[in-house]
Amino acid sequence: MIDLSIIDYSIVGIYFVGIILIGYFVKKKIKNVPDYFLAGRRLTLPIFVATLVSTWYGGTLGVVELSFNYGIVNWLTQGFFWYISYLFFAFFLAKKVRETNLYTVPDQLERFYDKKVRFLGAIFNFLMVTPAPYMLSLGIIFSLMFGWPAWVGIVLGSVITLFYTYRGGFVGDVITDVIQFFLMFVGIGLIIPFAIAQFGGLEFLQANLPASHFTLTGEWTTQMILVWGFIAFWTLVDPSFYQRCYATKDSSIPKKGILISILFWLVFDIFTTTIGMYARAAMPELDPVTALPTFAAAVLPTVFAGLFFTGLLASIMSTIDSFTLLGGMTLSHDIYKKVFKPDITEQEEIKATRIGVVITLVFSVIIALFASSIIGIWYTIGTVGISALLVPILFGFFYNPRKTSSRGEKKIPASAAFYSIIFGSLTAVVWLVWGYTHLDYGWPVYWFNIEPMYPGLLASLVVFLGVLFTRKPKEVTEEVEI
Repeated sequence: MIDLSIIDYSIVGIYFVGIILIGYFVKKKIKNVPDYFLAGRRLTLPIFVATLVSTWYGGTLGVVELSFNYGIVNWLTQGFFWYISYLFFAFFLAKKVRETNLYTVPDQLERFYDKKVRFLGAIFNFLMVTPAPYMLSLGIIFSLMFGWPAWVGIVLGSVITLFYTYRGGFVGDVITDVIQFFLMFVGIGLIIPFAIAQFGGLEFLQANLPASHFTLTGEWTTQMILVWGFIAFWTLVDPSFYQRCYATKDSSIPKKGILISILFWLVFDIFTTTIGMYARAAMPELDPVTALPTFAAAVLPTVFAGLFFTGLLASIMSTIDSFTLLGGMTLSHDIYKKVFKPDITEQEEIKATRIGVVITLVFSVIIALFASSIIGIWYTIGTVGISALLVPILFGFFYNPRKTSSRGEKKIPASAAFYSIIFGSLTAVVWLVWGYTHLDYGWPVYWFNIEPMYPGLLASLVVFLGVLFTRKPKEVTEEVEI
């Protein structure tokens, strides 16, 4: 347990009271589905940047764990590869996504293909928005701060998230994200100047860290590094990216906002990589999973420690609330409404989404309670979800066969996407299961020593192309009703 002063605990307490009050009062702003799902599509550029940056960086404990163990390879795998993915999204997808005027990723899949593909995609969409790894982070932090078992922190964090997300929807999410954006940068950034003052600068790090910590590849194999490069494609199918693009005032904002956000992510990645390396150099005996909060508590004085823990909690909570709402939207809008009750009213859909929020939290709490590694959850979810969704989504946006229909376009056979999702995800799952049941010193050993995402994506692509070039596509004669 970390020893904090009453002042530090008070600062954290004020933060929680504040976000609960936001959830209480923001409900009055919710009038219809666009309000609850997308804040009425009124996001301005500054708000878009704040909510995107804070939502996308909930895995602070995990990235510091990587930099503690391996050094600046953390920046390569958790930073550089992702910047490339962000740039691709900004220049080639952002405007297209906003101009569709939809709500979710499965909406896009139905627009490209059909309702069966939408339903199948919704299942993997739900998997990818589970906030389980961030709940596990929250449980670890509460355990350190208060001495509670991790499960208590996981459950308590889910209850707090439930209150303001259930009531406020995306409006409440955005308001808290803006607050959390400032807190996360102030809280995390505070550690570096205090660490430099106490231990010294680059010379200290070079004298107390393995030489591999200063190389881009660290101790990682090329294959493992490239796997994280593929995991960065998560951005291209991530529901939170799409949701924020849908929610902007106009189609020019997403591209500008993502480009600005990259600068903030770059700064934050420098923070987390530097902090992880300082923690390893100064306190090599620390548990890597808890290195960030333990090191911060050791170097920060009263008040600053309180601000740090508030910022750390804010960075995690901003992702939990966003993913929880997206999970609720998937269950209500993409599954319940489309499959079971197409004539649902807006108020009924909001109610169904709130029930979906509860189901998402319960599902995620169960995963978090039985999981042992934040990185492990990311890796597993990312491998399966990307193997399933990346190929059909990118083909939907970019494949443009010969124009033949009255609207000047031809639709890709829906079966290409349907079977691509099935075989891509199934291949990845089988590969993962084999590895997890064949361990070598605790590490999974996969077939032919090939990481699961490679065969998963290959199977998805081969099946998609096989169906695409052997089946005649249907002409599009009308818009798909969303």
